Amino acid sequence: MRIGIVLVSSLAMLSGGCSNKHWDPADYPVTSGETIYSIAWKYELDPIELARWNNLSSPYRIYPGQRLQMRPDDGSTGSQQRSTRSRRAAGPTPDSVTVRQGDSLYKIAQRHGLDAMQLASINSLSSPYTIYPGETLKLKAGKAANRPQSAQKTPKPTNQLTTNKISWQWPVQGKLIARFKSNDSTRKGIDISADEGKAIRAAASGKVVYSGNGLISYGNLLIIKHDRTYLSAYAHNRKLLVKEGQVIAAGQKIAELGQTGAESPRLHFEIRKNGKPVDPLRYLPRS
Repeated sequence: MRIGIVLVSSLAMLSGGCSNKHWDPADYPVTSGETIYSIAWKYELDPIELARWNNLSSPYRIYPGQRLQMRPDDGSTGSQQRSTRSRRAAGPTPDSVTVRQGDSLYKIAQRHGLDAMQLASINSLSSPYTIYPGETLKLKAGKAANRPQSAQKTPKPTNQLTTNKISWQWPVQGKLIARFKSNDSTRKGIDISADEGKAIRAAASGKVVYSGNGLISYGNLLIIKHDRTYLSAYAHNRKLLVKEGQVIAAGQKIAELGQTGAESPRLHFEIRKNGKPVDPLRYLPRS
């Protein structure tokens, strides 16, 4: 009997050591399927700020195994300063490096003050960016061939979002069964009950920045970026109809209503302003 008690106690200690209570917010390990936006959503952070803390530029690509700084360090340019100090300490960047035991693409990029996605591109690596001890990685891209001045055209921007005032609309018509409560962590948005399979539509035009089911309690989830300030989310869907990176119009069908991660068919709808939940009913037109 004493053995059983000891085993249970040991397991409790182990599981306790893996809980969020002991999570180090300064060192977040990225897992498969996550994006800067889904991670920022989970911890109610501004995704643009999170990207800046990690010296990431648009479109903020991250990959499994990468570790993210989850809070600012050394002021507003902490990540950039760390990268600069790293480059200064290491001296001039060599042309190549041999992979050591325990190395990852991100570690090598950080060691030499490089962007991990740029390093992957130089070496023609695709996700999940697996590298092996003894392998040689190039740290510098080859020089591009000189082109005539007339051929050097500035590419047209794509997938751009306007920064004009957003005109919101209801994502689905149904019965409002739960309202936003600022002091309740389980009520970060509103819940709308409707028939399963009913069309879910974008509340405003924007770009899909997350499409998946990796956030606990949200089920099949879509997150849409509307501008620098606002994001919206659509949870518990039966089926997702749009993909990450896709630009969509206001009112476009983006999903089918379901009950994944919920006790009954419903849409859980949220709006975030600079990463923080706000009451959607303050933005949606009165029905």
